[in-house]
Amino acid sequence: MKDIIIIGAGPSGVSAALYAKARGKDILILEKEQIGGIIGHVSKVSHYASVDKNETGESFRKKLEAQLKYSNIEVVYEKAISIKKETDKFIIVTDKDTYEAKKVIYAAGSKLKELEVDEIKSYHWPFGKEDLLKDKLVIINGGSDGAAKEGLYISKFAREVHIVQDKDKLLCIDEFKKKIEDSSNIIVHTSEKIVSKVSNSEIKLSSGKTIKDKDEILVFVQIGQSGNSDILKNLENFDLENSFVKTDIESTIDGLFFAGDIRVKSVRQVSTAVCDGTIAGIKASQSL
Repeated sequence: MKDIIIIGAGPSGVSAALYAKARGKDILILEKEQIGGIIGHVSKVSHYASVDKNETGESFRKKLEAQLKYSNIEVVYEKAISIKKETDKFIIVTDKDTYEAKKVIYAAGSKLKELEVDEIKSYHWPFGKEDLLKDKLVIINGGSDGAAKEGLYISKFAREVHIVQDKDKLLCIDEFKKKIEDSSNIIVHTSEKIVSKVSNSEIKLSSGKTIKDKDEILVFVQIGQSGNSDILKNLENFDLENSFVKTDIESTIDGLFFAGDIRVKSVRQVSTAVCDGTIAGIKASQSL
């Protein structure tokens, strides 16, 4: 039996593991895909203290991976599918095995929402798809910081970028707004939604106007997130709000802690995830 099992190896899960390991606890991380979570896919990690000037999600992810390695923290790449609380322990079943722990830190984070237009093939992340983007007309659906950042990255390679936002203005920070305004190849459509595909080279918007090109249009989607909370539904004593957990870091279930983007919170950034993980790792260790 492990002292603490951490589900998810994004910034919050890694932070929790580092702080618990430093307190002499026997730690295991369960991660379904790759260390880093969503942040590992972004084109640039911005506004986090100490990152390099041109820090990509991949380079940041590799730093997290290296930290776990030199701290000798075990990571098992399996998908957790259920959590059961017994009197003095938790039983976690994955797609490959079963594990037991005295305490659990749930840091499984979130996933990006999909475009609800079935006939349109869409992507989330442009990093690694630079050759695909070259000389294309690209639509990015969304107006938040994430959408704006990825739209700016796409504009380095694409011939033309159309940002489609359903609000009456972009919701991103001023830094990104200014760069978008100054760009020569970014066009912003506010109070609009993508509603259908007329053809591979024509996309219809909610106002009735279309975005057309001579070649296939690529569509990227950054319209918010959903919490990875499916496996929590059999647990009692806490509520979900739009798939996110309504709880403090130390939950009402004895021994269960939540950290990072899985929680209902007003700000979801690397810094807030790391803060959650730090607190969860320390509190879980102190409770043993």
